[in-house]
Amino acid sequence: MINPKTTSEQLLFSTVRLVASNGSTGTGFFFKFGFENNLSVPVIITNKHVVNNNQKENVKFYLHLKNGNAPDNEALSISFNTDWHFHQNQDLCFCFVNPLFEQIKTLKQKEIFYTSITENLIWEDKKLVDLNAIEEVIMVGYPGGLWDQGNNLPLFRRGITASHPAIDFNNKNVGAVDMACFPGSSGSPIFILNQGGYVDKENNFNIGKGRLIFLGILFQGPHYDVKGQLVIENIPTQQKVSSLTHMMMNLGYYIKAEEILAFKPEIEKLIEKT
Repeated sequence: MINPKTTSEQLLFSTVRLVASNGSTGTGFFFKFGFENNLSVPVIITNKHVVNNNQKENVKFYLHLKNGNAPDNEALSISFNTDWHFHQNQDLCFCFVNPLFEQIKTLKQKEIFYTSITENLIWEDKKLVDLNAIEEVIMVGYPGGLWDQGNNLPLFRRGITASHPAIDFNNKNVGAVDMACFPGSSGSPIFILNQGGYVDKENNFNIGKGRLIFLGILFQGPHYDVKGQLVIENIPTQQKVSSLTHMMMNLGYYIKAEEILAFKPEIEKLIEKT
């Protein structure tokens, strides 16, 4: 197993494959909230529909064990009953990871290796205006439930923004990407990742500079049904045999990353109670 050094290598360990109680698959990702007194709280975030809109859903997590400061060659899948805390307005939810990690430490006498997405990677709309309408994006996850099973690693997809990142696409805090979005991709984080340099909105060449921006979380996508009618629905978590043929448009809708910050006051209250 590699010891991740570059940004893209670190992103390989930022997601977790999720399998719900009915066998459906989706993507979760590690996110770390920061509070006063250097307190940090790691969570796993995904879509509500990935956990079947059930706040008590039993989910199987596919994780990496830790060997020193690097991932171990041994991967782990574990089913765990946890509380999923739902976003008030968006198709988002989170669970605390420490109870899961503590159970694994008891079972395996090892810790979990992962990398977290952090708050500083989220740009507000007033900063997103500095981006162009068309930016290259990547998505990390498990399209069609597929992954590098031997190494327990996700797959990268690449595309472009289909709407300007600073503008709400039809609904508040939603954006669109031009990218193939298959079942299993629900909950996948979407980033602008520039390694080695980029051209900014003012056509300045930022040679040798890297840039990582957390744009949002995939949750919906449009397709045409067999009658040629446009249908917009949540990215499914299962591939099913059906008499209806869906024709993909290779577009996906994402919830803007700043919506995650709505969880922060709730987490703070929950911490105060413990």
